[in-house]
Amino acid sequence: MKNKKKVYTLGPKGSFHHLSCKEYLGGESEIEFCKSFGGIFEAVKAGNLGWIAIYNSNTGLIENHENEINRNYNQLDEMDYEVHLCIAGIKKTNLNDIDKIYSHEKAISQSKRFINEKLSGVELISCSSTSEAAQKLANENIEKAGAICHAETAKFYNLEILAQIPNKRKNETTFSFFA
Repeated sequence: MKNKKKVYTLGPKGSFHHLSCKEYLGGESEIEFCKSFGGIFEAVKAGNLGWIAIYNSNTGLIENHENEINRNYNQLDEMDYEVHLCIAGIKKTNLNDIDKIYSHEKAISQSKRFINEKLSGVELISCSSTSEAAQKLANENIEKAGAICHAETAKFYNLEILAQIPNKRKNETTFSFFA
């Protein structure tokens, strides 16, 4: 990026927003995190760049960001990012002992088949992002629990990967780069 403006996206570190933005930029020196989509839009209004998910091939529109961007901002580019999910837990957690799963509602929805086949009866706890779920498990050292997240996210938070969640069909999220 030649203009060296900061790029604001949804965090925390390890979110799909972060991982896809890092891939798009070829690094992460310009990436800043927001706690909400509104925070990203505010940062762009202040003259920065934004990176936001607009569509998922399995679950459809992600809120109504595409319309917001088209009405009020300039879309500069977009990228499709393949979503791969896993179940991660703190050290010495066994997949069969899990009684709670933390994640974003979209990731839980995309993992329903796996959960029903391998972990039926677990309590599903919604978080604001997959990375927040991983961060929560790690920071609070929650036993007998898993987080649905990306494998790289699990590494950020020093979690063990307990199982890969296979995609039964293509699972991609389209991200928009805008100013």
